[in-house]
Amino acid sequence: MNMNVATLLLTTLACWSLPSGTLAFAGQRVVVLPRRQPLRTVMSATRMPVVPRAASPELLSLFNAQVTRELEASQLYLAASIWCENRDFGGMAVYMRSESNEERQHALHMIDFANKRNIPLELETVVAPNVATWLSPEELWQDLLYAEQQNTQNLLALADEAAQCQDHAVSTFLMPYHMEQVNAEDSLRT
Repeated sequence: MNMNVATLLLTTLACWSLPSGTLAFAGQRVVVLPRRQPLRTVMSATRMPVVPRAASPELLSLFNAQVTRELEASQLYLAASIWCENRDFGGMAVYMRSESNEERQHALHMIDFANKRNIPLELETVVAPNVATWLSPEELWQDLLYAEQQNTQNLLALADEAAQCQDHAVSTFLMPYHMEQVNAEDSLRT
């Protein structure tokens, strides 16, 4: 991020001494510095990416892949919603559309988390679901159950890698998803 003169002037004017140190506004970030630390340290500190210290290439790859899996799950449920609607299964169509939105929200939540942690993300190709294999609602439900089981395994692999790297933030972030997977699989089995 290049700071122009006006931003630099505003940043300089927005600094004041506090009893516990100096509060400096640099762009949208607020940094509390010990006394006598120059403002240029604030500006350079705000530009440095903060990739998780213990993040392995495997963890980054698995996190990236999980975002894609969530988007694929969203597409699968959306395709199921359309399939159900075309066959006059209105209630099932509404349920599938809701699940599609939930899966998309998972992906967005993961993207937000990655951005907060400066985890590099690259969107991968989302594979279109093969709806031609669904000859009955039972086959559709079986495919959905299988997809949720695969998603559970992917999340567990990601959690295992986060534990291996001792990335406690990723481990904590994933905890609610594990329980959601238990509930998703249970609801699709019944």
